[in-house]
Amino acid sequence: MLKISELIKNVPKEYINELTVSEDCEIDFDCRNACYIIKSGELLSYGANKFTQLLKTNDPIGVAETILGRSNELKYRRYKKVDLYSLDGDPVRSQINSAGPLAKSIVKYSLKRIFQVSDDDKAPLLFEEKFLLKNEKETKLRKFEEGTWIFRSGFSNNRMYFLEKGSVQLFTKNNRELATLTMGTCFGESTLIRGKKHNNSAFALENCLIRTIDEDIIEKNLRSEKPLVQLILYLVLRRAEFMNSLRMADDFSRK
Repeated sequence: MLKISELIKNVPKEYINELTVSEDCEIDFDCRNACYIIKSGELLSYGANKFTQLLKTNDPIGVAETILGRSNELKYRRYKKVDLYSLDGDPVRSQINSAGPLAKSIVKYSLKRIFQVSDDDKAPLLFEEKFLLKNEKETKLRKFEEGTWIFRSGFSNNRMYFLEKGSVQLFTKNNRELATLTMGTCFGESTLIRGKKHNNSAFALENCLIRTIDEDIIEKNLRSEKPLVQLILYLVLRRAEFMNSLRMADDFSRK
C-alpha cells in the first residue's frame, strides 16, 4: 500500500536531508531530536541482550525514540560508509500529533509494543471512537470458531483486524508462539500498510468476533495524511517488526 521510495520522494525538502557517514567519521544516533533512514549501506543494531539485526536500505534508526524524545533502545554499529536520510524531530512530533485517528492510533500502539511500556496492548479509544464508529457501515463483523485459522503466514493481506470478543494466538512462520491477543487489540495492519504478505499466522483460541477493515478504507484514510506522517507510520511499523525479531531470539535463547 505505502511504498517507502515514493514516501521519501514526497516529503517536503525542508523536512529531510541527506548525509554521508564515512568510515572514519562518527555520528550520534542518540541525539533524541533526529531520526534516520538508511539510503545505502548497512548497520548492525543490537539491544541489551546483544542479539543483532542487520539494517539495510530503507530501514529506520531512532524513529520511535525521536517521536517520544527518549534515549535509544538500541545501539548501532557500522563498518563501512553509510548514506542516510535525516529527519528533524520537531516536525516529526508535530505532524504525528496532528495526524488523523487511524495513523495516530497505529503509531501510538506500535510505540507501546516497541517499548513494552504496558501490558495493555489495546488500541487507543481514539481508534474506536474516531475511526471504527465513523466507518462502521463499511467494515464487516465476522465470527471465527475456536480452533480455526484467521490467516496463515505467507498469504497476501488485504485487510486489518480488530478483535471485539475472544482471544487470538499469533504464531511465527516457524510455528513459534509470538503473542496472545485479547479484546480491543488490532492485528494485521503492519503487513497491509507496508504492502507485504503475512509474516505470522493468527489462530482463534476461542470463539471470536472480529471486525475486518478492508484495504480500500485504510488506503483512503492514509492517503489523506501528509507525506511525513505516512513515512513515519511506515518506519514505526518496520521498527516494531525487527523489535519482534530481536525479542523472539532472546526468548528462544532462554528456553
